[in-house]
Amino acid sequence: MPVSIPDERAVMLGVLVAIGNMFIFQHYLPPTVDVRMADQFDSAAEKAEREALFMSIAFTAVVAGYVRNWHTFVIAGAAIVAVDFAHKHANAVHPLTQSMKTPAGSASGYSLPDYSTAG
Repeated sequence: MPVSIPDERAVMLGVLVAIGNMFIFQHYLPPTVDVRMADQFDSAAEKAEREALFMSIAFTAVVAGYVRNWHTFVIAGAAIVAVDFAHKHANAVHPLTQSMKTPAGSASGYSLPDYSTAG
């Protein structure tokens, strides 16, 4: 089975589309360090990340479809995966522990009412 060697223009266009995807993520999302210092699993950051993901996939698909080159799509798609993973991981990090674990003694559910004063 022959291996398809990409054309230099396809590789260059893939790199340019990857840079464009990074600008799309930069436009829709705050810097990763700010997402990391916010609350863990912030729904607003998740929604903004999803919007950036859909816009960058659409941009990549349109450009790669226009030039009809699979290599452009693969190179730009690798950048999408890397940037999206970085933002998803930053959203999962707890600001106090600086890891994906919650601090010891913190409950992840809803607090119960105080029944000690009820007669």
